Parts: sequence; structure tokens; C-alpha cells
Amino acid sequence: MAKAGSYPIVFQAHAEAVRKMRNEIAVEWPDMKQSWALATDEAPNLGGEDTAPPPLALFIAALAGCAMTNIRMMARQKGVAITALHVDVRAEWAREVPETGTHRAATKGFDLDIKLESPAPTAAVVALLEAAQIGCFVEHSLGVVARLNHRLQHGDGDWIAVDATLS
Repeated sequence: MAKAGSYPIVFQAHAEAVRKMRNEIAVEWPDMKQSWALATDEAPNLGGEDTAPPPLALFIAALAGCAMTNIRMMARQKGVAITALHVDVRAEWAREVPETGTHRAATKGFDLDIKLESPAPTAAVVALLEAAQIGCFVEHSLGVVARLNHRLQHGDGDWIAVDATLS
């Protein structure tokens, strides 16, 4: 079990556009000395070649994986035995295209259906799921208004802040 306190968790990613809509992304967790190579692409109707999952697929996978990981982690900490665990996630967005033709993303919501088999009483399983929700960094990121800064360097120019209003 982790020692009480507050610990920073910092991930970094470097992405490069390599083909029509394909992006190759190096993700790093420096403190743990871990790194991964990922890719995203889009379907042909969106200009891509369908060589990798689209970013939203990785996003929903991250939500499902974080939920499952935290349920299992909290189960160990709380002494709740799990004999089977399945998580189904449904994420819904809308692509709104105004007369200008420049689309806007609209987040509608996220639904997680969790099927958990355990000999533990229902109250213990509910407490487990509540702890898992509180501990999931992806769920937390979706539930709060977080800092989201964009900087642009055009050519060799200076870095400039470019932050559009998202709502």
C-alpha cells in the first residue's frame, strides 16, 4: 500500500504526423522509466487509411482500462474477492457542423456498465466501486474542469498561446 501523501504523476507524449491522417505517438512516464509507441489514424471517409485506431477508440479504451484497473486494485486493498469482472463503456459525442463547415466537438456523456461477481455483500461491492471511481485518473479527468493549455510555434517563430473556447 502506498505511503500517505501527495505524489505527482506526469505523463508526456510526442506525436508526429506521418501519413494522410496517421499519427505516431511516443508516450512516456518518466518517473517510472516506461515508454510506449502508439498510433492513431482515421477511416478513409475522414481522410485516413484505417491503419490504427482513431483517437476516440484509444480514449474509450483508456476509460475502460482505468475503471477495470482501479476496481481490481481497490478490491485487493479492501479485501474484496472478485471472481469475474466485465466493464462495458459507451461514450457519446456529436460532431456539429455549422454553415461555415468547421465542425465542433460536443461531448454528450459516458456510461459504464460494470458486471462484477463476488462473494462479498452488495454494500462492500458498492463501496469498492465508489473507491475505484475516486481513484481512476481518467474518470477524474472527465469529471473536473482541468487546465488545458495550447501553445503554437509556427516555423521558427515564438511560442504563442492559442486557446479556443470549448463550450
